[in-house]
Amino acid sequence: MSEPLIISVGGGKGGVGKSTVSSNLGAALSRQGYSVGYIDADLGGANLHTCLGMRRPAITLQHFLTGERPTLESVSVKTPVPNSWLISGAGEFLELANPNFAQKQKILNGIKTLTADYIIVDLGAGSSTIVSDFFAAFPNNITVTDSLPTSLENAYAFLKSGIFRGLIRAFPGREDMQKLLTAYTNARGAAAAPTLESMFAQLQTKCPKEVEAMKEWLDARRLFLVLNMVRGQDEVRIGEGFTGIVQKYLSVSLTYIGYMLYTPEIRASLRKLGPAVMQSDTQVAECFDAIARNLSAVLKR
Repeated sequence: MSEPLIISVGGGKGGVGKSTVSSNLGAALSRQGYSVGYIDADLGGANLHTCLGMRRPAITLQHFLTGERPTLESVSVKTPVPNSWLISGAGEFLELANPNFAQKQKILNGIKTLTADYIIVDLGAGSSTIVSDFFAAFPNNITVTDSLPTSLENAYAFLKSGIFRGLIRAFPGREDMQKLLTAYTNARGAAAAPTLESMFAQLQTKCPKEVEAMKEWLDARRLFLVLNMVRGQDEVRIGEGFTGIVQKYLSVSLTYIGYMLYTPEIRASLRKLGPAVMQSDTQVAECFDAIARNLSAVLKR
């Protein structure tokens, strides 16, 4: 088996459907013959197991972090989706919602040892440090948003926070670079660089090698957009406009790989407990099958 493709799924705002997209995308990939691993990294409110049609797992990340289980693989459980497993973040361990550096690294390092064609990491809401660190740790990400201005604004903030966090993490032990990038992140008004390219231009003379390293890190990103709860063709085009904004201001390509129509099938599937893709062959399955095919084509799997 080839090395797994690890894909984080986030979006900034709660309620835009990250877990719904994660569960159904994995089910669509499974339908296409791939093995799938799910990791619920929403450590403060894990519910991916519910979207997969499962009761809360008895074995979770908590048992790995406390040393009760020796490996991350040993806390994985089978799901109703064929050829898939889940590692759940659900638990009573309060520290799990805000893990320290060592715990976070233990999880990130453990993920890299797991086996599957695709590993889908369902991130928490918002742009906190833990969410941004999980985004930055892996080169592939799907950003989920709906077409509302507030959701798009939060999706942009999520991407910006994750990208800057990744650039900061690219210079371990370099307090000078970390402080410099943090200053750019927090700058407002005339002190702010309006785009990432303008920031690079300002830094080029002072630290050209570091600028080149940051551009290489950005070039290695494979970022995707899924627009959820689409009600019409006008909203489909909103996704195209959003990718242009991200390219202009954050200097990364955001590939629009598909959309999910607004449909009562999704709510019905959540009540029935399980991915809608497994419960019907209608519009929901068609949308997610298309998203899965587009993702596989871009990643050449």
